Amino acid sequence: MAFDKAEQECSTNVTTKLSTHLSDVIFNLSGEQYGERSLRSKYNALKNDANEHTEFNRYVKDALSQYLGYTDYLEFTKHHGRTENSIKNNTDFWEQIKKKKWPISIIGIMLIAASFILMMDTQKWMEWQEEHFVEVPFDSEKLTQGILKVFKEERIQNFKKMNPNCETEFFNKKGNATIWYGKNQKMKLEYFTDIGLHPETGRSLKPITSYMIKKHICENFK
Repeated sequence: MAFDKAEQECSTNVTTKLSTHLSDVIFNLSGEQYGERSLRSKYNALKNDANEHTEFNRYVKDALSQYLGYTDYLEFTKHHGRTENSIKNNTDFWEQIKKKKWPISIIGIMLIAASFILMMDTQKWMEWQEEHFVEVPFDSEKLTQGILKVFKEERIQNFKKMNPNCETEFFNKKGNATIWYGKNQKMKLEYFTDIGLHPETGRSLKPITSYMIKKHICENFK
């Protein structure tokens, strides 16, 4: 599901690019590194064999669940019934399909379509408008274009574009950045109030540094 969403956002089906995108997502949401090579190898293993057992660290599962619009992996399992017993039953189900030689591709398409329809009915959505995210109704065209995002309350409340100056507090008391930056589609620097992906380009924002402040915002910064 995470790769399917990444494919829509990145407008590509190249596994390496999708894995790199999801690796950035995991880092932005969890603060932990998880390499694109690991994601790619596990994804390819599952594509080749639906019964392949794949395990991730908890922070990876939580981050990918948040990426899909859930609070954490526990909430994801509640919505999708992915308990240990259901996973075992799911494995048995696919084994039966293999034995009976059912048209797996058709069944897979039906399951994906059913999940997609269910998500459309229950999921809330948001889009970027000038300087912040706002909640909007579902629009299939905007979803295809990558404009529509899964609704996240914390994104709407905390993630905004800003114009910093010499009076801006760039770091908290612990010395951690409170401003993040990235270039828009016109290659112009823009600044935001929280960590995340640039709403136009989808690239990971970087935490502000003293060098960037002096060079682009306030040359007298100390």
